[in-house]
Amino acid sequence: METIRSILNQTYQRWELIIIDDGSEDNTEEIVTQIKDERIQFHKAGRIGIVGKIKNIGIDKATGELLAFIDSDDLWAETKLEKQIAALQRYPEAGFSLTGGYNFRNNLEPVDYFYKKTDGLRYDNLFHSCFTSEVTAFTQALMLRKNCVGKAGMFIEEKSFSDVEFICNLAYHFKGVILYEPLVYRRLHDQNYINPNWEKSFYEGIAIIQSYRDKLPPEIWRNALFRSYINFGDKCLRYKKRRKAISNFLNAWQHKILSIVPIKKIIKTFFYYLKRK
Repeated sequence: METIRSILNQTYQRWELIIIDDGSEDNTEEIVTQIKDERIQFHKAGRIGIVGKIKNIGIDKATGELLAFIDSDDLWAETKLEKQIAALQRYPEAGFSLTGGYNFRNNLEPVDYFYKKTDGLRYDNLFHSCFTSEVTAFTQALMLRKNCVGKAGMFIEEKSFSDVEFICNLAYHFKGVILYEPLVYRRLHDQNYINPNWEKSFYEGIAIIQSYRDKLPPEIWRNALFRSYINFGDKCLRYKKRRKAISNFLNAWQHKILSIVPIKKIIKTFFYYLKRK
């Protein structure tokens, strides 16, 4: 209900809310039907379990010129829609907008922010920035012109984690606007950190970087792979998968052979492993 209330409280009120129910077993439908607002549509999709497909259903049902997304337990600031619409009106060549935000657990207390900056904006070709850790690719922070989907494509339904690729595709075809003000509040749960599909998510992320090899400057491409392998290696260590961690640190080193970071991590992992024996 909090999520719906954050939409009802928007300062921009010409919206439609399309709720796609992915086979929920709680009282979601009962809660929604109690809200007497003709702008809210509730659609039962059955148990799909594929985030991209659920969002594509919403896109197909949307009648407006602009699209935005929100997950069932995240929140928007009251001015989120108003400020993104204003940004897209100010920059008519932009195909999409992203906002700042933060993760929280309780009482909207920030755990960490999407960006170091919390004010100002950036209007630019953001494609390269998607691979240099300058863009946070959360669809909760996204607004796009619906007609951009025809060129950039829909969410890829064959993949479990298609949000990042969807935003990368938008950035490849269109300029974008980042509003650094925190206008999205992303609720953290244990599954945000202990995701049974975390390895699959990594490999799909690597595949995204690999698929853009011919469209990225070689240095950006190599650095993106380097960071991905280092991050995955670190996560493997947290799950006590030391051999896999070392393997990923070696993969990272192959993309930046002059960097001592992977070597230091391998040595540290190796000695920690011996100590545990």
